[in-house]
Amino acid sequence: MALLLALAAASPAVADVSTPKQVLGHEMGEDRYVPSYSDLVRYWRQLAAESDRIKLIDIGPTTEGRRQIMAAVSSPENLAKLEEYRGISERMGRAEGLDEAAARALAVNGKTVVWVDGGLHASEVEAQTALIQQVYDLVSSDDPEARRIRDNVIILFAGDNPDGQELVADWYMRIKDPAKREVDFQSLPKLYHPYIGHDNNRDFYMAEMPETQNIARVLYHDWRPQIILNQHQTGPAGTVLFMPPFRDPFNYHYDPLVITSLEEVGATLESRLLSENKPGGTTRSGASYDTWYNGNLRTSAYFHNAVGILIEIIGMPVPIEIPFVPERQIAKNDQPLPVPPQMWSMRQSVSYSLSINRALLSYAAANREKLLFNIWRMGANGIEKGNRDSWTVTPDRIAAAHAASAATGAKPVPTRTTGSSAIGTHFYGDVLRDPAARDARAYVIPPEQRDFPTAVRFLNALIKLGVSVDRATAPFTANGQSWPAGSYVVRAGQAYRAHVLDMFEPQKYPNNFQYPGGPPIPPADASGYTPAFQMGVKFERVLDALDAPTEPVAGLIKPYPGRVEGSGGRGYLIGHGTNNVFILSNRLLKARQPLFWLTAPVSVAGAPPEAGALWVPATARSSAIVRGAAVELGLVAQAMDAAPTGKMMAIQAPRVAMVDLYGGLLPTGWLRWILDQYEFPYTIVFPQRLDKGQLKRDFDVLIVPDSAIPNDRSGTDGGMFRGRFDIKQPAPASIPAQYRPWLGDISPEKTLPALKAFTADGGTILGMGSSASGLIAGFSLPVVDPMREMIDGKSQPLPRTKFYVPGALLTATADPGEPLAYGLPDKVDLFFDSSPVFRLTDAAAGSEAPVRFVGPNVLHSGWAWHQERLDGAAAVVDLPVSKGRIILFGPEIALRAQTQGAFKLLFNAIYYGAARSDARHAR
Repeated sequence: MALLLALAAASPAVADVSTPKQVLGHEMGEDRYVPSYSDLVRYWRQLAAESDRIKLIDIGPTTEGRRQIMAAVSSPENLAKLEEYRGISERMGRAEGLDEAAARALAVNGKTVVWVDGGLHASEVEAQTALIQQVYDLVSSDDPEARRIRDNVIILFAGDNPDGQELVADWYMRIKDPAKREVDFQSLPKLYHPYIGHDNNRDFYMAEMPETQNIARVLYHDWRPQIILNQHQTGPAGTVLFMPPFRDPFNYHYDPLVITSLEEVGATLESRLLSENKPGGTTRSGASYDTWYNGNLRTSAYFHNAVGILIEIIGMPVPIEIPFVPERQIAKNDQPLPVPPQMWSMRQSVSYSLSINRALLSYAAANREKLLFNIWRMGANGIEKGNRDSWTVTPDRIAAAHAASAATGAKPVPTRTTGSSAIGTHFYGDVLRDPAARDARAYVIPPEQRDFPTAVRFLNALIKLGVSVDRATAPFTANGQSWPAGSYVVRAGQAYRAHVLDMFEPQKYPNNFQYPGGPPIPPADASGYTPAFQMGVKFERVLDALDAPTEPVAGLIKPYPGRVEGSGGRGYLIGHGTNNVFILSNRLLKARQPLFWLTAPVSVAGAPPEAGALWVPATARSSAIVRGAAVELGLVAQAMDAAPTGKMMAIQAPRVAMVDLYGGLLPTGWLRWILDQYEFPYTIVFPQRLDKGQLKRDFDVLIVPDSAIPNDRSGTDGGMFRGRFDIKQPAPASIPAQYRPWLGDISPEKTLPALKAFTADGGTILGMGSSASGLIAGFSLPVVDPMREMIDGKSQPLPRTKFYVPGALLTATADPGEPLAYGLPDKVDLFFDSSPVFRLTDAAAGSEAPVRFVGPNVLHSGWAWHQERLDGAAAVVDLPVSKGRIILFGPEIALRAQTQGAFKLLFNAIYYGAARSDARHAR
């Protein structure tokens, strides 16, 4: 009897609401069951009908048009005042206009707001399964801890990727006999985000996707939660889960309270698991995760003063084995209680997830006032630092201090700390507090620049992520220059200062090696990614106080309306420097209107002369399109009385084919998104279609994205999910008939002859990234990659100890007089991630290299080890092959829709490749 009473006391009291099984027919964590997003919403709707502890909020549409639903869970009293508490949380996160006394008073009256999500990577089904159970637990439980949580915390639960969650569950559950359901997510026919698959967790400083925009609006505009729990799968081999804190390096821009908060919360989670005798947690060096990169859902939190918690847990719908990894069996700081090898069920993982959720929310309840005050403190710190002289100390500044000391002949004094030494104190002021090295107090983005509509896209990315942007209402002076009314100003003195600096400034990634002279330790993602550089934005850093007449921008910015100058009736000249000119071009070609590129430099509307200007002969239809697009897209057209003289290239509507593989290539998905935004027509083709041949009958240009052709550069490298990720080719009979034509790979036996026939018939192939290497070998092109060497008689990429660029921005030199580079400035930043580069051999007659790396120092943002090896290497080459062409792009020109400053290389290549041979030769 005593034992029964003890068990009853230990079990949480449960309110009278439906269980997941009663509504969905399954236990969460049940073998061979995966709930869909529709299941999740259906269950949440049932709870909302039964309980006053949950309120559902529609946060926006998804890519495929579903509604993304967020469940707010708290006490009935808190939910009745939900708008009041949301306002307090938002006010504390914004920090502006609050002094410390007011902030402390609001902290007393507010409630902690915590975001809890799952399903971002939809094949990680444990997270979305646990999400349903976590909501049930918090709505139904009446134990003292649950009541404390509901009284003090408002929890925002959300599925991150509804379209993908639906796809994955439907794919898995399509097999009617549960006994035949195995782990089948690797055989998904397409990306589990409709465009970008796994890279939906790389979109959190651009917010291109609707789902990212919905989430960012909650996190950084409307609610500004203090803690963000981002649940993922799978934990490191030989463990159950990874949790914070993270390994070095951390990004130098965000507030130090972020790091100490991560340490504090991480220790709380680990302690909870240990108190429940749940082994297998690991932190820091237990996995590759760091806090450097800004593009992840949870890492974006650090640049917005929130505590971003990543959980990576094991678990599959069928039991799996925790393997015996000997190194995981020794206890250490980063792994205090190893887990023995054993079979592991999804139900066990869901139990761990419930413990993590309870631990986090119990911490949030107990530290309500501190968390609210701390998010204000970090925001106030950002405002204060942005309004005075401040400096960011990065590894290059430390190196400069040591170099300055060494130049005086002074010898450093070793300290007791390994790897450090003391130098003259005055070098702190002379070097680390050099006035020229101050952080910017503001950034000015003038409308007079080559591609102002793309600069507006950059500003909108800032706005979507919660940054305040101002517009000048009158001319002003800064840095000794006059800036016009209509210029945009982004001030550093705001709560999200860390994010502002990270979007404008180069990332200074440290040299990070396993040991001196040893191999590098890869970053978790990109080492350098500065969006202002990637997008080719012209801006000015302002180091002193800026007194400018400005007004805040409300909502997203539209490009300034363009204009048509002059009254000539013969046609229109439009410059080539704006990405939006390709939208205009595609509209003209779709309407079957004539379009030409001028090959000689021409001045348009008073701009400096440049090659590639568009000539649009006037017709009633073309005039309507040009005049409408100029206003909508921010273009300037010059109406001419006479047609221009000189050579011009006729542009025709391109018939574009783009290669994809079964399961979906991430680069293809991003390319689909980019081409859709710029209104390019295209057709997706799979290897079976390529193998049939007769490609020129249907297509002019074939785009072969990165990782489409298997070779030693394809796949993933340096932590970047560049291509196919855990995809296998299923047996045809095991999948629905509609997907069977998608099966197959590009092969030298079947596909290569079809590609050679395509170029022999006059077709153009665009080979991107690692696929460029595959084309060089397959076609025996007169090109070598200078970043390779012969080892045991075999050509291989240079080892990382000799050359390593793990996702960084390198500045290349372009020749804007070449058609592929029309519209580019002479310097363009390219994203380089262990990318191929090229050197034309003596046999490459008639070939061009319009974009090259010049000089020993081309790094602009990130980490580049032995970058001097790139001097003279070509980033882009254009080779005639038979009657056609092959254009190779080594570095990324379309990565994650972020490299917008390089988009013209892709767009020009599509038009140039589709032009008739006689039209190309007319230049």
